[in-house]
Amino acid sequence: MAQCVDIHSHLLLPALYGKAGELGPEIVHHDDGRASLRVGGRFTKIRSVDSIEQERIWGLRGAAERYLRSLTDPLTRVAEMDEKGIDILGVTNNPQMYFYGIDAGVARRFQSAANDALAEYCSAAPSRFFFMATLPLQDLSASMTELDRAVELGARGINVGAHSLGGRELYDEQLWPLYARIAEAGLPLFIHPYPFELVGVPPLRFSGPMLEFPYQSSMAAANLILSGALDEVPDLKVCISHGGGFLPYQFGRIEAFAKLNPAVRAKKPLREYLPRLYFDGLIHEVTARQYLVDWMGPSNVLVGDNLGGLDSADGFAYVRELGLDAAAAEQINGGNAIKLFRL
Repeated sequence: MAQCVDIHSHLLLPALYGKAGELGPEIVHHDDGRASLRVGGRFTKIRSVDSIEQERIWGLRGAAERYLRSLTDPLTRVAEMDEKGIDILGVTNNPQMYFYGIDAGVARRFQSAANDALAEYCSAAPSRFFFMATLPLQDLSASMTELDRAVELGARGINVGAHSLGGRELYDEQLWPLYARIAEAGLPLFIHPYPFELVGVPPLRFSGPMLEFPYQSSMAAANLILSGALDEVPDLKVCISHGGGFLPYQFGRIEAFAKLNPAVRAKKPLREYLPRLYFDGLIHEVTARQYLVDWMGPSNVLVGDNLGGLDSADGFAYVRELGLDAAAAEQINGGNAIKLFRL
């Protein structure tokens, strides 16, 4: 039987608490029983779609404690995976902890500690977990060094934020040698959004990450194509979270406007870059999810459902809803991830 692989989940690793100085991170327990993750002045409740029902059963404090165990203890997570039918899970550090804007020395130490902690977490069940490493991108020389060290630790991908990478953006030419090194190591680039608020951009008042994150995913994918980065590093494969954001549904518009924009440096028709892009299936509307699979083909879509996160879903149920043939479903459920991440 084919293995089921979920590529998209985040952890809160206690070994990292306080490692970024006054920014934390830390877990704050509130008087009402809730808990929050504090990163600088930003507090995010330890809560998910799944925890709403847990709060009804266990109360606020009990649900928060159970949720924290899920995010910190690998054996608790394995039990959840068994319950949900997940054979292998990709784990990353929490996306609020890219810390691209902090002192470079603190960032170097933090990301090294983060990768050590991720490797240790996976070692508790090495056949069930793989991790994607993070880098201190405000220091590109240190990022090269940490990349090599992450490969030695067993990283199966490199996880970067979608914007504000230490004064650079994903398309910046200064990042291209790093991309080349990532491709040479045989690793994909996994791009995940993170809150605008953490880099001084006012958050969207009502929608917040509901729209921020798919917007960031869209911009990341489009800019890598349009900038010529994928021409410069022809072996780089890129995995975009949150279903690629709006990109699949507005790609025709991007193609049309690219013909009018002299800043575009892509050397080929834009659709020729799509086979190098991979999207998780975290799209909550079934017709939109079906469009993604029709548009990209089943070979470039993976299950990645942000297990236990704010917008988590049952990624394998999402595949079943599409009524695909057995071969296509097997690709999305695990085959594509096994190839892309060399599992």
